[in-house]
Amino acid sequence: MKQIPLFGVVHTTEMEAAALEVLRSGRIASGEYVGKFEQGIGKIVGNPNVVSTHDMTNAVFLALHLAGVRAGDEVLTTAFSCMATNSAVSHAGATPVWVDVLPRSVDMSVADAARKITPRTKAIIMYHVAGYPGPAREMAELCKARGIALIEDCDNALFATQDGAHVGGHGDFAVYSFYPNRQINCTEGGALVCKSADMAARARQLRRFGIDGVKFRTAQGEINPLADIPEIGWAYTMNNLCAALGHAQLDAAAQRVDRARANVQRLRSRLADTKGITPLNAAAGANPAYWVMLCLAENRDALLQHLKDQGVSASILHHRNDTYSGFHAVPMGPDTETAYLQQHIIGLPCGWWLGDSDVDTIGNVCTQASIQTLTA
Repeated sequence: MKQIPLFGVVHTTEMEAAALEVLRSGRIASGEYVGKFEQGIGKIVGNPNVVSTHDMTNAVFLALHLAGVRAGDEVLTTAFSCMATNSAVSHAGATPVWVDVLPRSVDMSVADAARKITPRTKAIIMYHVAGYPGPAREMAELCKARGIALIEDCDNALFATQDGAHVGGHGDFAVYSFYPNRQINCTEGGALVCKSADMAARARQLRRFGIDGVKFRTAQGEINPLADIPEIGWAYTMNNLCAALGHAQLDAAAQRVDRARANVQRLRSRLADTKGITPLNAAAGANPAYWVMLCLAENRDALLQHLKDQGVSASILHHRNDTYSGFHAVPMGPDTETAYLQQHIIGLPCGWWLGDSDVDTIGNVCTQASIQTLTA
């Protein structure tokens, strides 16, 4: 039985050549590819204020810190999300306040967010789930009116657009992931994109212990005793090897996302008459990056098992973070839209590694599962 994977990992001869070049140079920790990669990402997202990091959680933490989030504060976020995002809230000493999603959607509810803002709220994290653009403009308007920061979680949304503009442009900060199964694979890595150039400059220092790279060493290469470190930072830098791998993928990455978009359109057509499985629609004017194709299923668990039995690696993607006691936060109730989402959501493979026959197989298996469920 042929296996159809949920995710693919980019591996090219250009990546191999870039890795070998960096290894032979000896410039593994730092080097020119860090800046080149940041410039390339800046061109994609339309903002030059890009600060690469070791991973995305580092980027989220830096965004929270720059937003003024400290111990005892609150951060509004969604429970149907990745721990790579929400764990940073706890690292900052803050408490997550769980915001519901819109009915039969993965989008954060702006109205529910507005209801849950308190004097302790310092930031909102809005996740563009699986590359589907969320209501960032409306959320940005709310945050501006209430004097709090907006962090757009673009974890798997690289190349996603809303009304022709790349996602991440409405928030004070946006974060991206370059984990192996993302649109660009750095083996590990993240990026913080700042609306403010001053915030980006501060982030560059904080990601390397708070050091000012220009002043920290003398012309002889020794530590400058006159160079102060007024704000102590962390070891959050992306290394030159990871950056070189990412840089080697910049030119072809958009084509892979376009292939995923084409696969989604083909799969939506195949599922048009399949009962019990409803593909989620993107918002008006949105062009998702489609990390997976999201659907709601009436009998989700049976569908998921049937897909896996037939070699199709579908997934629920996330588990509600509000169920984890370590957050020390009030969990959401059983009658929320988030609870419904957790019970019915399923992500289907749709990426660049799939051919037309693979997409057709996924559609056929879903149809088979629907028939079996309805006749059981």
